[in-house]
Amino acid sequence: MLQNLIIVCFIVFLSCSGRSTQKDHPPTVQTSVHSDTGYVWTKLLDSADWKKSYNFQMFTIRDTMWVFHADGNWFSTDGMSWQKSALSNSIYNLAFLDYVPFKGAVYGLGYFKGNIETFSYRPEIHITTDMKRWSTVKGNLPARFFYHPFVFDNKIWIIGGEDKERKYADIWNSTDGISWTKQKDDLPFGKRSNSQVVQMNGKLYLLDNDVWVSTDALNWEKLTDEIVKGEQIFGYSAQVMDNKIWLLGCNRNGQFTSQVLMSSDGKTWTGMDAPWSPRGGIAATVFHGNIYMTGGKYGGTPNHPDFRYSNDVWKLETKR
Repeated sequence: MLQNLIIVCFIVFLSCSGRSTQKDHPPTVQTSVHSDTGYVWTKLLDSADWKKSYNFQMFTIRDTMWVFHADGNWFSTDGMSWQKSALSNSIYNLAFLDYVPFKGAVYGLGYFKGNIETFSYRPEIHITTDMKRWSTVKGNLPARFFYHPFVFDNKIWIIGGEDKERKYADIWNSTDGISWTKQKDDLPFGKRSNSQVVQMNGKLYLLDNDVWVSTDALNWEKLTDEIVKGEQIFGYSAQVMDNKIWLLGCNRNGQFTSQVLMSSDGKTWTGMDAPWSPRGGIAATVFHGNIYMTGGKYGGTPNHPDFRYSNDVWKLETKR
């Protein structure tokens, strides 16, 4: 009897000592997957504190990673331990509008509640400098959505986007996030929404299914008609790491995939298989020279009609 009791107590001790410090979450996972490309994927968490979802954002701000989610905001310095902030979600529907870090602050551009059929929109600007509370100001922010702002030449820039009536082919910028000026209309790539712009080696790359390049954000040259020949791709997150542009979470011809695309010049692209499940609408950021990603959704196809959402956390780094 005494021996059996000791065995039971020992098992209970092992169970308790191995329990995760994250409430109601499984232990941290440290599974590395190596690729012949010279890069390594590591799963940091099976399930993070935020709800499984897609089309939210991830940033690096002041040497800290942030996840800006519909249910609130979390921060971390290692990608494994996350703390929820008192800072709320101020722009509401993150599928339509974005936050952007700028000059030591974070700007939430606009407010959108509802869906494409029925919604309320306010062209207001939300600003936080302490990552604890927002101040809301009025400006002349263009009244549109489905654009991804980017920072270049100490300004925030907006290309295209759309409203309920039409898409746009213009470019705006602002030195303070409040007062906006249209810089050019009828850009050569035409009316656009949901295009992403990244900066690499002094050049700007506008990414959609095609790729355009610019050195001043106003004059653009086409690099390629198709990132993947014969396929329509969209729904990805674009990041720059190791002097390469990375596209993570692509929808290719209506099918989500886990293959990552990378390019050192924006013209020639190479695919790399990743160990995470197929998905689109992920959140990603570059932190200490590595890409961190979370979230996304998969489904909506004849083979997988039901959507599956994610909140695992992964890191991509160069092999040492």
